[in-house]
Amino acid sequence: MPDDPSDAAAAAAAYTEGDHATAHSLLQGILSSRDQDPKVLHNVAITDYAMGGCKEPRKLLAVLERLRARVEEAREKADASDSIGSDLVGDADPSLLAYNSAVVLYQLKQYGKARAVLDDMFAQIEPVDEFLAFRSCFLLLDLQLLQRQLEKAAEVLAYLERSYAMLTKSDGGRENGSAESRDS
Repeated sequence: MPDDPSDAAAAAAAYTEGDHATAHSLLQGILSSRDQDPKVLHNVAITDYAMGGCKEPRKLLAVLERLRARVEEAREKADASDSIGSDLVGDADPSLLAYNSAVVLYQLKQYGKARAVLDDMFAQIEPVDEFLAFRSCFLLLDLQLLQRQLEKAAEVLAYLERSYAMLTKSDGGRENGSAESRDS
C-alpha cells in the first residue's frame, strides 16, 4: 500500500526517537504518493534540517515560507470556491508552519520578524491546536520580554492564565505551591 497511515506514525516515532534517517526514508515513501501534500513536504523539510545537524536554518526557513504561502493561497481558493483548494491543502496546518518559521527566525536572532509572525498567529489563536497555541504563546512571551514589550507580554500572560489556569490547579482546586497545599 503506497500511502499507509502506519508509515506516517512510524516516521513520527522514528523522528521523536532521534532516528532521522529512518524517518526520512519513511517520509520519502509517503512523498512518492503525496508529492504535493504540504504536510508531508513540511515533515520532510524538518527531517532534512535535523539530519543536516540543524546547520542550514535559512534553507529551512525558505521552504517553510514557500509552504506557508502555498497553504494560505490554497485555503483562500478553497474558501472562494468551496472545494477546489481543499485537495491541494489536505489537513496542512498553516499555524504549525508559522510557528516553525518563528522558531527558526528566533534561532537566527531575527526577533522582530519572529515576533511579527507570532503576533499574527496570536491575533487568531482560537482555532490553533491547544498544544501549539501554548508553545506559541510562550515563544511570543519570550520575544516580547526580550524586546521589552511589557504591556503586550501582559496580554499574552493574561490569555495563558485564562486558557490554561487548570494546569496550575491541584486536585483540590488550590493552586500549586499555595501555603494550604504545602501544609498538608
